[in-house]
Formats: sequence, C-alpha cells, structure tokens
Amino acid sequence: MVINDFVTAMQSKDHKALAACFTEECRLFDYCPSVVKRENSFLFGRNAIEMFFHNKFTFGGFAMRDPRVMNERTVNFYADYNGTIIHALAQIENCNDGACSLDDSLIQELVIRPA
Repeated sequence: MVINDFVTAMQSKDHKALAACFTEECRLFDYCPSVVKRENSFLFGRNAIEMFFHNKFTFGGFAMRDPRVMNERTVNFYADYNGTIIHALAQIENCNDGACSLDDSLIQELVIRPA
C-alpha cells in the first residue's frame, strides 16, 4: 500500500522514495508548523515534494517518529520539526486510482494536521 511506502520513505529520510509515492500533479499540505508559530507547508507537484524534503531531511528539519498506520489512507505519528514534537495525522485525501490500497496506487493529495 502507498501509505506504507510513504511511512518507509519518511522514516528512512529518502526524499526520492517519498516523491515517488505521489503523482506528478499532486498536493501536500502540512498544517502542523503553525502550532509552533512557523509557516505551514503547501507543496504542489512531485518535484516540489522531492526538493522540499531533500532540504528538510538533509538539514535535520523534519522527522517522522513512532508512526502507526491506521488504514490505507491514514497514519498517526509524532512530527519532529527540528526538535519540536507535534502529534500529527497524515491523511491521504485522494489517490490516482481512488482506492489507495493497490500496489501501484499513488497519492494525489495528502494533508497533515495536528492530532
């Protein structure tokens, strides 16, 4: 399932594998940074996700801690924003095939919110 690939890429801090979980014309919205008075992230397109997380992973700005996959669309985890921990949920809103459970499913829209 694509949710498992997403979690594996996040935990291994592999920006290329993470980007490969998404369609070319995807969206990723992260609303957790505003909890610690930082700007939220609004990423559009696979290349933007790859570049953004390359920087975050390389310079230590983000890590996924203790992920628990709830179903084929949701993962409950602790987001580590450069040392500040926030309880978060990542929810796949849309996949290219509508199911998100097939071996070749790709994420079209993913939203990360405080839990």
